[in-house]
Amino acid sequence: MVERKRERPPGLDAVSLPGPPQADEEHPVEGLVGDVRRGVEQRQYLRGMIFPEVAVVERLYGLSEKEVRSAIRRLRDEELLQLHDDYQETYFIDLGRETPSRESADTGLAAQVAELTTRLQELSSRVQTLESMVLGHGDR
Repeated sequence: MVERKRERPPGLDAVSLPGPPQADEEHPVEGLVGDVRRGVEQRQYLRGMIFPEVAVVERLYGLSEKEVRSAIRRLRDEELLQLHDDYQETYFIDLGRETPSRESADTGLAAQVAELTTRLQELSSRVQTLESMVLGHGDR
């Protein structure tokens, strides 16, 4: 039995792409692929964000439907885009290979714990100072 996907809902918020490269820089297809790569690298585009509709990208970059679909294939091959399971013709940012390893996740967590420990120590010191001030005024 063939699974049918629902129509893409109108007004679905999509990432904002910068548009075609400046004249004589690079081909618009390369520009589109590069824009998505840079957006992911710079964390401007995060996992789960919706990619604009093909027609929108065509107009924005001055590309044909075939060229946009070619760029989408490349982005999917690079594991930067994934086809949405529920909606037709809907892609979302998927970081695929860019998913942090367990080791880097542990390092990030350790840094967060260290930062929170420092903050807690600062707050504890402030509370002790305030308590001594309040108690010191109460004795007078």
